[in-house]
Amino acid sequence: MAEHSHGGHRDRLKTRFEKEGLRDFEPHEVLELLLYYAIPRRDTNPVAHAILERFGTLDRAFDASVEELAEIDGVGRHAATLISMMPRLFQYYARCRFAERPRLDDCDSMGRYFCAQIGLMDTEVFAAAAFDAERRQIAFEIISEGSVVQTEVRLRALVEFALRKRAAMLVLAHNHVHGPLCPSQADRDATRLICRSLGQIGVRVADHIIVAGDGYFSFAMNDIMPID
Repeated sequence: MAEHSHGGHRDRLKTRFEKEGLRDFEPHEVLELLLYYAIPRRDTNPVAHAILERFGTLDRAFDASVEELAEIDGVGRHAATLISMMPRLFQYYARCRFAERPRLDDCDSMGRYFCAQIGLMDTEVFAAAAFDAERRQIAFEIISEGSVVQTEVRLRALVEFALRKRAAMLVLAHNHVHGPLCPSQADRDATRLICRSLGQIGVRVADHIIVAGDGYFSFAMNDIMPID
């Protein structure tokens, strides 16, 4: 009887998703629905609540490691792998969706492009896109990982990247994993130094984009570029 009841609840939740998407789902219901596909014969409601009790929020649960998730009673390694896969799957989807190279003169296109590339990374990275003199994108590369204040390391790597790709222009980007979208003074100082240094080898920095999740801040869009 209990199994029949669980089956009815599953069917109702699936039907609700098919009709409405996840818009009005509670966090535990999202986990319940997801866990159906890794735990086929158990009530996933208590497991979903246990996961949220352990990690506090749905995003933290998705960001947890397979090992951490598997420690929770009732989860198991298959379910832990499925949950841990979610942010990576979305990032892969976003990269595919925005695979088309952005136009240099379209700040919004550039912003969405970098959100897809680095927006969901759980460590801070510094990246760049290289463009030729005809404003066509040549390459994208993650230049370094770590704090934005590590300008000297990044500057050397940027110069090497620009020369290697024979770039005429670069667009810089880095992500704020937990911080706000607005640029810090360190962001502005680093950008100023990079612009001056690359200008000495004939490479123009067209924009610097700060990414946080699916949001972005463009220096150019906010009239900060060129930075003096």
